[in-house]
Amino acid sequence: MKKRILVVDDEVIIADDLCSTLNKLGYDALEPALSYKQAVEVLANESIDMAILDINLGGRKTGMDVAEYIQEHLNIPFIYLSSHTDSKTLELAKNTMPYAYLVKPYGATDVMTAIEIAFNNQKRYSETKTTADSEHIGNLTAMEKVVIRKIAENLSTKEIAEQLCVSESTIKNHRHNICVKLDLPSGTHSLLKWVMENNKYIQ
Repeated sequence: MKKRILVVDDEVIIADDLCSTLNKLGYDALEPALSYKQAVEVLANESIDMAILDINLGGRKTGMDVAEYIQEHLNIPFIYLSSHTDSKTLELAKNTMPYAYLVKPYGATDVMTAIEIAFNNQKRYSETKTTADSEHIGNLTAMEKVVIRKIAENLSTKEIAEQLCVSESTIKNHRHNICVKLDLPSGTHSLLKWVMENNKYIQ
C-alpha cells in the first residue's frame, strides 16, 4: 500500500508541485493543506503516514504549531520544508525534533532522500522508545501501575478515585508522578496517549 503524505504549505503552486513530485515517486499525496486549520482538520480525520510542513504558513500559526499537534495526537513522522536556513530558524525547528529537513529549492531526489531518512528515523526512534518505555514502567510504584491500568480502561480521575477509595487529589498526584517518571508533559491527553500506545506493557 502506498504511503499517504500530507503537504502543508500556504503557497498553492509550490504545494501542488510537491504533491505531483510525491505521486511520481510512488507515494499517495493528499490534497495539500494551506493553513494550520486545514492541516489539523485533515490530520484529525484522515489516515496519514507522514506530513511535510512548510515552517512559515503566512499566518499566526506556523508549521511548527502543526508539528506540535502531530506530536500530541499522532504517531507519524514529519519533515520541515523551508527556504530559511538561518541559525535562528534551524534552532527553533530543531527544538521540535523533526524527522528530516528539506530546503527550498529542492529536486525529486532530495524529496525522496528526506522521506527515506524520516521513515528510517521514525523506526529507530520507535525501537529506542519501546526499550525506554519498558524501563520507565519498571520505575513506577505498585499503586502507580494500578492507576495506569485504570487509565487504560478509560476511567476518569474521579472514577479511579472512587474505585480505589481515595481522594481525587491523590489520583492527580499519582498521575503527575507517572508523567514525571515517563518523561511526559503534564496533562490528561499526553498520559492517555502514552497508555494507549503502550498498553501491552501495562497489563
